[in-house]
Amino acid sequence: MPANDPVEAWIERGEAALDEGDFEGALSSFDRAIKADPEHWGAALGRIECLHLLWRTPEALREIRELRDSLEEEDPDRAELEARILEASGAFEDADRLFAEAHRLDPGEFPLPVRTTEEDFRAILDKVLDSLPGVIREVVAVIPVLVEAKPKPAIAERAPHVTPDILGLFVGVSVGNAVFAASGYGNVVLLFQRNLERAGRSRSEVAREIKTTLLHEYGHYLGFDEEELEHLGLG
Repeated sequence: MPANDPVEAWIERGEAALDEGDFEGALSSFDRAIKADPEHWGAALGRIECLHLLWRTPEALREIRELRDSLEEEDPDRAELEARILEASGAFEDADRLFAEAHRLDPGEFPLPVRTTEEDFRAILDKVLDSLPGVIREVVAVIPVLVEAKPKPAIAERAPHVTPDILGLFVGVSVGNAVFAASGYGNVVLLFQRNLERAGRSRSEVAREIKTTLLHEYGHYLGFDEEELEHLGLG
């Protein structure tokens, strides 16, 4: 399509807003694109991605299944997105079946998640903790690491930037700055196992993602903002 096509222009705005974390703005842009072209596949997927990231899980699941019903054959992007939505709803076995389907359709773009048991993930985490710089290990002794399968909507109510796909989160009070404290937690760093398992193509890559996430979240506790973390290579 030409660059000045209004549908493509709204989709570009939506994708840019998604990249910036402006999910409401992205949703509005994709809705404008769909209004101009109700059959546009990319706009429909973009809209559902926004619903997912905004924790509008039942609505996202209904719409992604309507897209499936309109297909003559499965699409890997659609399958992978439904899998992530199912994960957010807690339907882990159904999600893994769709992750496997997306991988079958496009193995290069959609690697299988590196699934581990709770004990196995903890063993990987313990090795990562031993490899952290001494100053961070000292902080870990005070601010523990908790592992959960997925983030819960209640966390997002207090921290709007949290999405169902987030890898980790510092919850509590940073050095010198009150931030937020989600109900049920003291000062902790949360790691979300299923999201981290999808962040790498191997156990070693998952371990690297865990390390980067820990350094990022403990950086928040130490008072670094996002710009400073980016400068340190931990964004």
